[in-house]
Amino acid sequence: MNSKLIYISAFFIFFIPSIFFGQKKSALLKKQEKNLIEKINHTKDLIKQTRATKKLTLSEINIVDKQINYRQKLIDNYNFQLRKMDEKINKVNRQINSLSNTNKILKEEYEKMLLYAFKNRDPNYKFLYIISSSTFSEAFHRMKYIQHYKDYRLKQIDRIKKTQINLKLKKEEFGKEIINKKNLLKIKKDEKVNYQVDKNAQLVSLNKIKNNEENLAKELEKSNLKRREIAKAVKKAIEDEIRALEKLKKSKFDATPEGIALSKNFNKNKGRLIWPVEKGEVTSKYGKHQHHLVTTATVDNNGIDITTSKNANVRAVFGGEVTSVLIIPGAGKVVMVSHGEYRTVYANLKEVYVKKGDQIKVRTKVGRLLAKESGISEAHFEIWRILAEGLNTVNPAIWLLK
Repeated sequence: MNSKLIYISAFFIFFIPSIFFGQKKSALLKKQEKNLIEKINHTKDLIKQTRATKKLTLSEINIVDKQINYRQKLIDNYNFQLRKMDEKINKVNRQINSLSNTNKILKEEYEKMLLYAFKNRDPNYKFLYIISSSTFSEAFHRMKYIQHYKDYRLKQIDRIKKTQINLKLKKEEFGKEIINKKNLLKIKKDEKVNYQVDKNAQLVSLNKIKNNEENLAKELEKSNLKRREIAKAVKKAIEDEIRALEKLKKSKFDATPEGIALSKNFNKNKGRLIWPVEKGEVTSKYGKHQHHLVTTATVDNNGIDITTSKNANVRAVFGGEVTSVLIIPGAGKVVMVSHGEYRTVYANLKEVYVKKGDQIKVRTKVGRLLAKESGISEAHFEIWRILAEGLNTVNPAIWLLK
């Protein structure tokens, strides 16, 4: 009987729910799912705005491309969730089987005890069992045995009740997981339909691109020219600052303790800077590269272009001082903010809410974007760094919060 008691105790220890890791993983998947759904809803809004012009634009094609990517990631997320659900369903099913088996063992044990008690139900049995002992020590141990036996019966009843409660809970959990899986399969099926609709729309757009590639390549070159004008103006503004400091006999921007601290703080936030717009999609990445759709065109970008809602506000990604407010034909107004040896640049602004010399904080609204012919807006964002050997741009995408 003691060996079976050990077995049953071990069972309860073994089946204490090891759910912490599973819960953390599920929470991460749900967070990712929510984030992807938000992105898809935003791209849907942007596509709706661009289609209102009834004209094929690169903006629309880029956003559709982004939306397809998000839909695929969402489907992958659902597949992973379904695999985790299957694992959990199998695990719960195994627990149900084990609990059922344990419940059976406990009941059999209890039935044997009841049968033993029934056969020895003579009220004088316990008394005779004790007094028939040959020594006082033996009588004492027999008395303790009877008490332990009684306690064991009560514990056995308690174990049976707990096992039955756990069994009921596991069966309810199993039923809920089956329903959750069924619901998720339906959601995944609908998302696959949406994915295919977008893929079909993309194919139509790609065919239009082939027929209009020359004009689209010219459009991309105009964008390159505008970015070069921004870079030229920003570089001149920074060089003017350097010359002004040299006249004051200050050789470097970060020579002061404040400048050094600001540079270090900015650098420490690499990969954690907020986005310059509240919601947006990177539709033109950093550097010189072949356009992913118009293969005859090359993109040359000192920063990144972020497609967002029409006339959206632009905000500072980090605290600093406004060092320049420029006006560039074709690129609207441009705001440059100093962060020690770093500069952040915000272009394509219709209105500017700050002025040169302003000390601003992170999230301060610096301006409002121009509207494009496509019915949306595009923020152009750059990060420059001032080094002893000269001026360099860095890839803003790796500085922004993912």
